[in-house]
Amino acid sequence: MSEHTTLFAIYEEALVSTENPADREWVDPSLECLSRRQSAIVLTAYNPGTDRPTWAENEAANERLLEVLVDSGYEVWPADGFSADGTWREPGWLAWGMPVEVGVSIAADFGQWAVYAYDVEGVRTVVPCTDPKQPPARS
Repeated sequence: MSEHTTLFAIYEEALVSTENPADREWVDPSLECLSRRQSAIVLTAYNPGTDRPTWAENEAANERLLEVLVDSGYEVWPADGFSADGTWREPGWLAWGMPVEVGVSIAADFGQWAVYAYDVEGVRTVVPCTDPKQPPARS
C-alpha cells in the first residue's frame, strides 16, 4: 500500500472537532454546519504529507495558515483532527463558507494532501489537494 493510500485511510477515519469562540465549547463541525446551514473547510499546516517537522515548525506553519485564512476574509475557528483512540491529534482551522477549491489551493500551498469539506447538511468529505499518483513536491 502506498504512503498516499495509507494516509488517506487515516484521514477518512479521523475525527474532527472545532471550538466555538462564543462559548469556547468544542463541537462537531457536522452539527454546526447543519445548524448554521453553512459549509466549511477544515485544514491544517501540521505534518504536510509524509513530512514530520518539529513541533515549533508545525506551530509556525499553522500560525502562517491562520494569517492566510483571516486575510482571505473568512470566519475562522480553531479545529482539531484526531484519532478515535486519542493517540494522534493535529490542530488546524475551520473556515466558514470557504469554497472547496479555495481550501484545496491554500492547503496545497502548505504541502497538505487533503482537506475536510463539510456541506450545509454537515456531510464531510475528504478532498485531495493533489493527484494521488503525484504527491506534492515540497519547496
